[in-house]
Amino acid sequence: MSKNEYTTEPPLKLCEWAEEQGGGAYIAFEEYVDIPGLEDADISFEFKRDNSFEEIRELVSELKRRGFQFVVRK
Repeated sequence: MSKNEYTTEPPLKLCEWAEEQGGGAYIAFEEYVDIPGLEDADISFEFKRDNSFEEIRELVSELKRRGFQFVVRK
């Protein structure tokens, strides 16, 4: 059974939780991805360790510099 591969380059967005929610930064997609089954999904990358806004901003910059792609195989 072969798998379908879907690749997209969604714009990354740096986000931050409110202090009432524990604070901390995370990465999300600025828009929904055009991959079957994920059209309405909110996708984010969250971290167990408390990462500062600055640390995650540097990570987002590095991902962009390296040509980040989001790939799904179904």
